[in-house]
Amino acid sequence: SDSPTFASPRVQILASPSIMSCLEDCGNCCGLLSAIGIIFLLCLGAALDSKASAIDFKGDHSEAARNCYIAAVIYVVFLALSVCCIRKAKADAREEAEAAAELRRREEAEEKSS
Repeated sequence: SDSPTFASPRVQILASPSIMSCLEDCGNCCGLLSAIGIIFLLCLGAALDSKASAIDFKGDHSEAARNCYIAAVIYVVFLALSVCCIRKAKADAREEAEAAAELRRREEAEEKSS
């Protein structure tokens, strides 16, 4: 088995490669959607600021543009959280690989000594 064994089954489930992969995959998906949202909201805010004729909008253009910029900032926060998830998943995967290698070394050493 490639994954290390733990005393508690709960710890083993939480440290399984599929959970770590899920965290990284979710981070990638959310990061991509956040980046697209940022670009879209900034472009829409700029178009509303310039009162572009292509946008048929009956409300207050400057308030709508400000709301787009605020939403873009919120998306930036989610993009940062996504990057944190990706980094955490990669760090956890590295730690797991190191723990598995150490476990294999110990098992090999025990086999040689017996």
